[in-house]
Amino acid sequence: MDIRQAYFEWRQVGGAPLDLKVGRQQISYGDQRVFGPGLWGNTGRYAWDAGKLHLDTSRAWIDLWAGRPIENRPERWPNREFAAPTAFVVYGGLKKLPCRFDLFYAGKFDGRKLTDGESGRGDLQSHSVGFQLQGQARERFDYTATGIRQFGHYGQDRLDAFGFNGAAGVTAPIPWRPRLAGQFTWGSGDRDPADGRHGTFDGVFGGADINFYGDMNLFYWANLRDYEWDVHLRPAETVRLAVEHHTYSLDQARDAWYSTSLAVVRRDPTGLTGKALGHELNLRIYWQPRKGVELMPGWGHFFPGPFAKANGAGDAATGYFFQASWALN
Repeated sequence: MDIRQAYFEWRQVGGAPLDLKVGRQQISYGDQRVFGPGLWGNTGRYAWDAGKLHLDTSRAWIDLWAGRPIENRPERWPNREFAAPTAFVVYGGLKKLPCRFDLFYAGKFDGRKLTDGESGRGDLQSHSVGFQLQGQARERFDYTATGIRQFGHYGQDRLDAFGFNGAAGVTAPIPWRPRLAGQFTWGSGDRDPADGRHGTFDGVFGGADINFYGDMNLFYWANLRDYEWDVHLRPAETVRLAVEHHTYSLDQARDAWYSTSLAVVRRDPTGLTGKALGHELNLRIYWQPRKGVELMPGWGHFFPGPFAKANGAGDAATGYFFQASWALN
């Protein structure tokens, strides 16, 4: 057991629309692709020791906060924040629009001179500026988009990276309400591992273990191009089916294949084995046998591509899971 959240909160009543929260807390926005807790791990990720000021007006809202993420150390009680990086975030949303539209800035700073760049070790000064939007048109068409530009310094290197995701879907007004959707996720990679420019996108503070890049958690939003096609069905009011197919490739052949937490899975510094990583097929079933109860079995299968086969064992991989949730309220 550990301290998951413990904070002091002050809200002003009848005056300025202010809210102040200081202490250990979870912070997430939108679909959690850029800022999310990522709760699939056994103890979760991205709880923060932070101070956050929230302002809310009739036309917009904005959060200003600074903090450090909590380090997952099961043998230590209580868990403490990482020594670095320190995050400085400004995140806000515009109101009275036909869609959700958010703008944000996120800074990561580590002044310990332990960041290894291609040109040498130094500080981390990362700045991410971007937007998120989500909307629906005529109750049948839905769309989302996220774009991020990342710049600064990575050790002795110049940081120059970007991330993008765009998705669109349509729901047919027929039995089983089929939804067909497609999306594209792009996280930049490093083109040349010796040019003094760090081009690998790091995902900011996103929920790495959410099924954005497949249920099997083999990939992450770094040096990645993910082409996804989805079919969602509702055969009954209490049952939903999701079938999703991913086609993965590297953005840059000389950069690595990364999994969650930016762990390097495989790398070919020559780039001669290409970019094709493989395919993944996922199936999930959501069943609500009663109010507040949801059962979800799932299955995933990864079909390795030429890059995966050429740089290590080339076996396919299969994963299964079962999740049960019960809302006590």
